[in-house]
Amino acid sequence: MASLGNKARDISFFLEAKKPAEVRKAIFKLALPAMLEFFLMMLVQMIDMIQVGSLGPWAIAATGLAAQPTMLIFSVFSALVVGTTALVARASGAGDREYACRVTRQSFVIVLLLGVVVTAAGIPASRTIIRLMGADVDTIKPATIYMQIVIAGTVFTVGNMVLAASLRGVGDVITPMISNLVANVINIFFNWVLINGKLGFPRLEVAGAAIATSFSRLIAFCITMHAVYARDKYISISIHDSYRFEPNIMRDVLNIGTPAAIEQLIMRTGALLFARLIAGFGTIMFAAHQIAINIDSLGLVPAMAFQMAATTLVGQGIGAKKPELSEEATRQSMIISIIIMSLVGVIYFFLGKYVAIIFTRDAQVIALGENALKILAFSQPFAAVYFVVAGALRGAGDTKYAMYASAIGVWAIRLVIGYILADMLNMALVGAWIAVTLDMAVRMVLVLKRFSSGVFKKYSKEYSEDSDDMKALYQHC
Repeated sequence: MASLGNKARDISFFLEAKKPAEVRKAIFKLALPAMLEFFLMMLVQMIDMIQVGSLGPWAIAATGLAAQPTMLIFSVFSALVVGTTALVARASGAGDREYACRVTRQSFVIVLLLGVVVTAAGIPASRTIIRLMGADVDTIKPATIYMQIVIAGTVFTVGNMVLAASLRGVGDVITPMISNLVANVINIFFNWVLINGKLGFPRLEVAGAAIATSFSRLIAFCITMHAVYARDKYISISIHDSYRFEPNIMRDVLNIGTPAAIEQLIMRTGALLFARLIAGFGTIMFAAHQIAINIDSLGLVPAMAFQMAATTLVGQGIGAKKPELSEEATRQSMIISIIIMSLVGVIYFFLGKYVAIIFTRDAQVIALGENALKILAFSQPFAAVYFVVAGALRGAGDTKYAMYASAIGVWAIRLVIGYILADMLNMALVGAWIAVTLDMAVRMVLVLKRFSSGVFKKYSKEYSEDSDDMKALYQHC
């Protein structure tokens, strides 16, 4: 069993790192496969947008209107995802494979049950939600159909999320990457078949894109689940294991994850209201806004990858009672992320027009999207720092502070300043994206202040003091 654990935790050398170069090696070993995985995840959304874009701005607006409330619904599951990653990473750092697997089983069962509830409630409510989003008459029906089909696949989406989170907690980023690679190939193929009616299939347009997305997520779920049920993984569960509810484990998962879920709800609710603000300017403006959002989501992939690396390594460092390694992993991840994200900003500023053309040939939409990307270029270094440091705080278990930073940034800056600039001062999309940049700058300053306070030493001490009690609890259970 020990040899299996050492084999599976293929970044365990991080805990013996003495030099910054060795820490960077661990970071890249996690971040590079994660970068590809996240790129593929974002590509699913972008492919939908690109392939439905040929139908016209109305189709882009319809998928965008459905995407915002859908992402808000999925954000509810962030508590289980973040809490699972943090606890599994700590258990991995402490060498406790059995507990890591128990956390995975508990989170997996709960997330499936909640997924069924969300599906049952979300499908009949979809049309009302789309109307509340401020959809124009030409987008209500296709947006409703798209949302209903995507919500129907909730169980597969969130099941894959929590299993992948557990695998990342022990440093296995290859399995989630492979599952998303396969899912994207399937999504591209079925988009082509179902949107346009190829190979004898009916032309389903926006509904076809939704079916392709949900089916691809089913395949990703099956691949990840198969990997977790294999006995050669550090994280391994079986139908023969005990799945009885363990309140102590779920309490620990939720203690860490609930602030992260609230943070996601804050962000997604803010994004939904922000989208509602832009929707008031008409279909063309909203289509340009949605294109900018999709491009930015893809551009943020490097920051997300280094955020994930920081979360995992900080959690393992604290689990091993080495807070100095957690701090160094955060600093090195931050430096690398700033360099990469600054290059992304340069691409946005000088080549944004050509990126927007990928989505649409509508001249108005392209011009508006290009302007949004020029503004967004300045936010990339801020995003690089914020994502990494917020991820590191979550890995330490300090999820509340990241929640506070998001609340201030999204609600006080993005929404309030965005409304003033976009609506009251008639700056429309330009004003809205200026507010987005200011939001990211404020969040960066707030999390940096927390990081400089020596928070990792505090959480490492608390974890050390609790470890004897935790071990006694494991033995009792």
